[in-house]
Amino acid sequence: MDTKELRIQAGVLLDQAQTAIEQGELDTFQRLADEAQTTMEKADQIDVAASQVKKLRGEFNQPLNAIPVTSNDVAIFNPMDNTARIKNDYKPASYIKGLPAMAQPLWVQEQMGDNIKDEARFMTDTFVKWLRSPSDDLFWKTASPDEVKAMQEDTDAEGGFFVPEQFLANTIHDTGVPGSQLRPLCTVIRVASKDGYIPTMASATWAAIAEEAAPTESTPVVGQVTFSIEKSGGLVKVSRELLDDSAINLPALLSQVFQEAAGQFEDVGIISGNDTTQYGGIMTDSSVAFYTMANATSVVGADLIGTYYALNAQHRANASWVMKSTIAALINSIAITAAGVHSIPSLTAAPADFILGKRNVLTDVVSGLGGTITSTEKIAIFGDFKSYYIFDRVGFTIRRNDSLYMGNDQVGFFATRRGDGQVGLAAAFKIARAA
Repeated sequence: MDTKELRIQAGVLLDQAQTAIEQGELDTFQRLADEAQTTMEKADQIDVAASQVKKLRGEFNQPLNAIPVTSNDVAIFNPMDNTARIKNDYKPASYIKGLPAMAQPLWVQEQMGDNIKDEARFMTDTFVKWLRSPSDDLFWKTASPDEVKAMQEDTDAEGGFFVPEQFLANTIHDTGVPGSQLRPLCTVIRVASKDGYIPTMASATWAAIAEEAAPTESTPVVGQVTFSIEKSGGLVKVSRELLDDSAINLPALLSQVFQEAAGQFEDVGIISGNDTTQYGGIMTDSSVAFYTMANATSVVGADLIGTYYALNAQHRANASWVMKSTIAALINSIAITAAGVHSIPSLTAAPADFILGKRNVLTDVVSGLGGTITSTEKIAIFGDFKSYYIFDRVGFTIRRNDSLYMGNDQVGFFATRRGDGQVGLAAAFKIARAA
C-alpha cells in the first residue's frame, strides 16, 4: 500500500477535523481526529515494516553489473567521465564498437549521451512493439522506416539491432530446510577460551524451626556444565571466470548459503548432537527425562497435556515445543474427523503455531526427532530452551583464498564457526516418546 496516499488521507481528515472544531462539533472533531491519527500510525507502521524488509534483504538482490566486473572493462572504465553532460552524441571509451546502443553494458549506457540513450530506448520500444504485434506481417506493414532500421539484425550501419536479452538479478536458490530455528530460543554466551565450565548449584532446604530447636542443615549440590570448543565449516570453490562475469552478488550469495548450512548444522547439534564433533544434544543427554505417550503409532490430546505437565512448573513459563512439520500435522489433525479434542478450530484457520499456549517451533533438519510415530520414537521436545547454552568462541567467518586452487584457476571460499552447546539444566526439558 502507498503510504503517501495514507498520509494525504490523514491530512484531509485533519482539515475536516479543524472545520468541525471551528463549528463547535466536538464529537465530529474527535472522530475525525482519531481516524486521522489511526491512518498516520498505519502509514508509519507500513514504512517501518518496509524498512525492516529492506534491511533484512540487504544487498543480496542488487546486481553488480552497474559497474564493470571483468579486468579488461575495469581498465577502460572511468567512473568520473561526465562528458555526456555537454555532448548529446557522446559515446564513452568503454562503448563496444559493433554493438548497438541498447545492447551496451549497463555501466556504458549510464555514461552515454542523451541522443544515444534515446536511440537505445527507441530500439527497445520497437522490439517490444514487434513482440506484441498480432502478427509479424502486420508489424512490417505498419512499421516506420526508423523502426524497420532498428529491427535489422545485421551491421551497425543498418541499425545494428541485437535482440535484447533480459537478465533478472534474482537467484532461484533452494535454501533447504530452515536453519537457526533454535538459536534464538537458547542462551548464547561469548567465551574467550577453548575449554571451560559454568558452575551449577542446587537449592537449599528451608523448613520450619521449633523454639530452641536447631535449623535443618543442608548442603546444596554443586556441579558444573563443561564446554569444549569445536570447529565446523565448509568450502566452496568458484571459477575465476564466474567471479569476473557474474552479475549476481556472488559473495553475498555464498555468505547466505554458508549461513543456512551452519544454521542447519547447529539445530541438529542442539537436538541430537554427539558432544564430540557437534554440540551436546538435548535428546542424547541421558539426564533429560521422557514422557511416554499412550500409543506406539499415534498421538492423542492427552499425550500433549501429559508432556506439558510432566515438565516442572518453574520451567513451563518460558517453555517451547520443538518438532517436525509432519508431527505437527498429526497433532493438528487430532480428532479432526470425529468428536473429541480438536486442535484446529476450523479448516479456514491457520494450523496452530502454539500448542497449549506455548510456541511451537518446527524444525525439519535431519536429527533424532522422528517424522513419523513408531514404537519408542521421540517425536517432540518441550522445555525452556534458555536452559540450553551455546558457547560462541569465534562467530561465523568467511575467508577467501586466491592461490590454493590456482592450478584450476579457482578461488576458494572457506566459512567456519567455532563453538559448543550444552544442556545447562536437564530438568528444564521433557521428550515426548511413543509407547
